[in-house]
Amino acid sequence: MEIESKFLVPEEIDFKALENLSKLASYTISEAQIQVIEDTFLDTKNKDIMAAGYYLRVRKAAGEKGKWVTIKSLGGFEGGTHRREEYASFLPEGLSVLECPSLRIRDMIFDFTSGLDLTPLITLKQKRIIRQLNLEKKLVAEIYLDRVNLKSESRKKFYNEFEVELKSEGTVKDLEAVRDFLLDNYNLEESRFSKFERAYLFRENLPEKTFLNMRERAVCAQLANHKNVYGKQAKILLLLDRGSSPSEISLLIKIPEPEVEALLSRFEKERLSIFPFTGAKEKIPGKNPIFYFQSERGSPVKGWTEIGYKEWTPETLLKFYGVDREKAENIKAGTLALFDGLSAYHGLGKEEKELLSFSALLHGIGSSVSRGEEALMNREILLTHPVKGLKLSELRMLALITELQSPEISEKKLPAALEENNTGLSPAFQNKTLILAAFLRIANLSETGAQDFFPCRFRQLEGTVEIELTGLDAEKTAKKAEKRSELWEYLFSTKLRFTQAREPPVSGDSEKTLEKTREKIEEKVEEKAEEKAEKKTEKKKRKESQKFTVSPEDSMAFVAHRIFAYQFSQMLAHEKGTRKGEDIEELHDMRVAVRRTRAAATVFNKYLESEKLEPHLKGLKRTLGALGGVRDLDVFREKAETYLETLPTGHEHDLDLLFVTLTEEREKARENMLEYLDSEKYSRIKKDFSEFLEFPETWAFPTTTKKHDALPHRVKDVLPSILYARLADISAYSEWVEGPYVSVERLHRLRIAAKGLRYTLEFFESVLGKEVGSLIKDFKVLQDHLGDLHDAVVATDMLGFYLKTGTWNPSESEEVPNETQVSESSGVEAYLAYREEELLTLLNTFPDAWEKVRAGDFRKRIESVIRSLYESL
Repeated sequence: MEIESKFLVPEEIDFKALENLSKLASYTISEAQIQVIEDTFLDTKNKDIMAAGYYLRVRKAAGEKGKWVTIKSLGGFEGGTHRREEYASFLPEGLSVLECPSLRIRDMIFDFTSGLDLTPLITLKQKRIIRQLNLEKKLVAEIYLDRVNLKSESRKKFYNEFEVELKSEGTVKDLEAVRDFLLDNYNLEESRFSKFERAYLFRENLPEKTFLNMRERAVCAQLANHKNVYGKQAKILLLLDRGSSPSEISLLIKIPEPEVEALLSRFEKERLSIFPFTGAKEKIPGKNPIFYFQSERGSPVKGWTEIGYKEWTPETLLKFYGVDREKAENIKAGTLALFDGLSAYHGLGKEEKELLSFSALLHGIGSSVSRGEEALMNREILLTHPVKGLKLSELRMLALITELQSPEISEKKLPAALEENNTGLSPAFQNKTLILAAFLRIANLSETGAQDFFPCRFRQLEGTVEIELTGLDAEKTAKKAEKRSELWEYLFSTKLRFTQAREPPVSGDSEKTLEKTREKIEEKVEEKAEEKAEKKTEKKKRKESQKFTVSPEDSMAFVAHRIFAYQFSQMLAHEKGTRKGEDIEELHDMRVAVRRTRAAATVFNKYLESEKLEPHLKGLKRTLGALGGVRDLDVFREKAETYLETLPTGHEHDLDLLFVTLTEEREKARENMLEYLDSEKYSRIKKDFSEFLEFPETWAFPTTTKKHDALPHRVKDVLPSILYARLADISAYSEWVEGPYVSVERLHRLRIAAKGLRYTLEFFESVLGKEVGSLIKDFKVLQDHLGDLHDAVVATDMLGFYLKTGTWNPSESEEVPNETQVSESSGVEAYLAYREEELLTLLNTFPDAWEKVRAGDFRKRIESVIRSLYESL
C-alpha cells in the first residue's frame, strides 16, 4: 500500500525554496539525489487495465540497466492523502513486461488483459530530486520534488509537483503534520491525481472535475458499442460525462427522459455496481483464485502447443468425454439459427458466432464427469483442455458461457455469478458472454437433446420478435423456449414469442444451412469415449515408525491389526504431553497417530468388516477434529514467527496485534480440546477401541468363500494391485492439472490422493526393497509442495478475513469489526502479501513438481519395487 500526499507547485519561488530545504517542521532532510526518469504507461486497445481499476507503469531511470514495472490502483484520494495498492518489480534489460520476475504483477496483467497486446498509452518525462525525511533515527518518509514534462501530439505541458511518501517507520500522523506545515508555509495546491491520472486527463483533453472517474469512463467506453441494456446504459453515462442533459440524451438516442434520470439517480448511488461485471475486479484481501492461470508460459499467440499445452478440437473433446454428438449438433444448429435470425439486435460478428458454435457443442461435457455439477465441471474441463484456435480471452468466455447455462442464475444473481466465475474477463468480454449465453439457454431445451429446436422465420413486431419453429412437437418446444428466454429479454428489452411454423420454410441460405445440419445429425455417431472414472478416494495413510516388519506371507488383516495397535499406543503415549501443552510436537504426534490409524483403515478396508470398524473410525475422526484447532493455530504462528525473522531490524513487533488475537483463539481452542479429552465420550472411544483390538479375528474377513474358493488376502498376492490402484489415483489427475488453468481445489484433492500412494509405500516398505526409500522421498517432495500450497491458501483466507473483520473466527463475523486494530495492521497486510506471493510461487512451480511424478521413470520405479516383492519370496 502506497500512502502519500501530493502537491502542485505553481510558483517557481516555492519550488526553489523546497529544493533548498534542510529541515521540514521537526523533521530533518537528507542530502539530495537527482534522477532523470521516463515513464511509459501501457494498456490494451480497450484499456482493460484501466477498466479493472489500475494502471501499469514502466519506469526507466537514466544510467540504470533495466527498468521498474509497477501496477497501481486508480483513485484513492481522500482527506488530503492518497492510498493506493502498489506492486513493483525490477525488470532486467531485454525482458518484456510479461516476463516480469514478479509473479503477482505478471498474473495481474494476464488477469486484467486476458493476454491481449499491450501498447504505450502515455509517456512522460521528469527530473526528480529525492530526499529522505527523518525523525531522529527513523526514516519517516521520502520526499520527491519533480519537474514534469507531458507531451500529446502537438500539445505540451510542464508542471511541478512535490510528493511526501510515507515509509514503514512513519505514521499517518507524521504525514498529516508534514502536510499541514507545507500548506501553511508555501503556496501549494493539494493534488487529487497521480501523475498517470493527470497525464491521461491532458491526453484526452478532459477537465479535472468530471462526472465519471477514470475507471468508470474506461468501463463505459468498453460497453457503449454493445446493443443490449448495458451498452445503452454505458452510452447514456458517457453522454452525461460530456455534459449532455437528460432531455438532450432522450432526443439523441430516443429513450424516455425519466428513464435517463432514473439511471442517473441510480448511478450516483451505486456507481459501477449498476453493471454486473465490475465487482470481480475489486481486490478482496486474502481472496484466493478458484482457477490459476499458468502465466509463466505466456499467452498462446501462435497456439497452445507453442507454449507447451495439448490442443483439443471440439470433436476430440466430445469423444474423450463420451458426449452424445447427435444431441450436441442438434443444439448447435438451433443456437446458430437463433444467432443469425436476431443479428439485427445483438450486432455480434463471425468470431462471436464461432465461439457460440463451440459453446453449443461442448456445453454438456461435464455431465459425464459429475452428475449434478455439470456447469462446474464444464468450466474446469474447458479451462484445462484448451480448444485449438481460441485465444486466452475466448477460452475464458467459452468456460463462462457454459457455466451460465444454470437456470438458477437469474438477472438478480448475475453480479454474484460473474464475480465468482468470470476468470479474468474485461466488462466488454463479460457482456458479450452474457449475450451468447442467452442464445444457448434458449436452444438447450431438454436433457436428452431429442427435442428439435429449429428457428426458421423471424418476424419483428412492436416490442416483440415472433420466431417460427420447425421440427417434431414444435408447439411444445415453443413453450419451453419462451420460458428459457428470460435472460435474452432482460438484455434486449424485447420479448421473444415462439410459435409452430405455419408452412414449410422457403428455400434460402439459412434453410440450406439447417438442412445440412439435419443431415449431420442423422449420421450415426458410432464411437463413444469410455467415461473416465476418477478415483477420489481420501486415503490418508501415514508413514509408520517401524516397530515390526511386514512379511510377504502375512495376511492383510494381520498387518492391519499390528498397525492399528501400534498407532493407538502412540496416540495414548502422546496424550499426556498434549494435555500438558509445553511441547507443541506432542499434540502433533498424537494427531499424526490418529491420522495414520484412519489412513491404514482405508488401505486395508477390503480385508476387514467395515461395519465393525466404522464406529471406531468415527470416534477417531471426532478426536482428530478436537485436536485440530490448536494444532492449526500452532502451525500458523510458527510460520508467522519464521517470517518475522526474515524482516530487517525494527520490524520484530509487526505482528504483535495479530499474535494477541491468535493467543486468545488458541486459549479458546485449547479449552475446548481439554474439555473433549476429559469427556466421557473420549474415554468411551479409547475403551471401545482397545477392546476391539483384543479380538482381531472377529473383524477380519474370511479368506475363503462358502464354496471354499480361495480369496487373495496375503501381502504377496494383493499388494501389487493395491500399488497400481494408488498410482492410477494419481495418474487420473493428469487431465485436470496439465492445462493452462489449474483448479486450486483440484490440487487439494490431488494432495490427498498423493498421501494415499505414499503411505501405502511406507506401510509395506520392508517388503519392497531398498529402492522404495528413495521413491518415498521423491514422492514426498510433491506432497510437501501441495501441503505448503494448501497451508498458504488457508493462511491467506484467514488473514484476509482478519483484516476485514478484526476477528479470527468466521463464526464471529457478524460482530462489529475492531476498526482500530484493522486500521493499524500494516504489518499484517505485509504478511498477507508475503503469503500471497508464496502461494503464487507454489502454484507457478507446481508443473515442475508434477512432471517428476508424471515422468515414465516414476512408473518404472513402482514396477521395480513390486519386482522386489516377488524376488523376496
